[in-house]
Amino acid sequence: MYNELFQKQYDFELEQRNSIASATNIPIVAITVVATATCAILLDFQYNHSLTCYAFIACAALAIFSFGYSVFCLFRSFWNYEYQKLPSSLLLKQHHEALKNWHLSNGCPVDAAIKNAKDDFSDYLNEHLADATDWNSQNNIARGNYLHQATAAVATAVIFLLPAGAIYIFNKATADDKVHTVKIVNTTLISTKEATMVTNQPSGGNNQPAAVPAAPAAPASNPKPSGPPNTVFKGDVNLPKPNASNNNKR
Repeated sequence: MYNELFQKQYDFELEQRNSIASATNIPIVAITVVATATCAILLDFQYNHSLTCYAFIACAALAIFSFGYSVFCLFRSFWNYEYQKLPSSLLLKQHHEALKNWHLSNGCPVDAAIKNAKDDFSDYLNEHLADATDWNSQNNIARGNYLHQATAAVATAVIFLLPAGAIYIFNKATADDKVHTVKIVNTTLISTKEATMVTNQPSGGNNQPAAVPAAPAAPASNPKPSGPPNTVFKGDVNLPKPNASNNNKR
């Protein structure tokens, strides 16, 4: 009875761990969107000495603080947590055999030794299932709280971003149009190709025929031997160092 209950709780906590890990994607996407929107309006806002400008700065600063706190809570929701699980099946089997052999060595009959070993192993399994379940449950509770705080902080950042966005739209609608000054400079450019052609024109008195290149020498019948390629080795290989005896053997 206890074994089935502990096993269900143990499986639930491990599944809860995976669910919390998957749920972090939502605040990550929300933080990215809010941070991008906040940076965009901060860079494009036309600042001046007015109440609307001060209100915009205050709302933007609160939004930045909110999603900064959300990033901290999100980081704490998956950092530095250790979970427990049962030993491997091989170790559990070895422990069961050790319990049976221990009862046999104490003079119990074979049937009694098997039954006692089964009871002892069931007690051992229930105890370790309970310990692992309690440990994993505490981790999941802490991680879930941090994840909830991260989501709530993102929602708070959105609340502060809405009035900041409204002020930004009003600022863009009432701002004076930017006047761009265009200055045309009329210059005469000579291309590099034309300048090179003019510079490299030969003078009239120094025209000489170009020298005829010499014919290439005929290749030798016996080509020069190429040296052996480099030896490729791993860093952990100890190669023998050259010494006098090695040189004499060559």
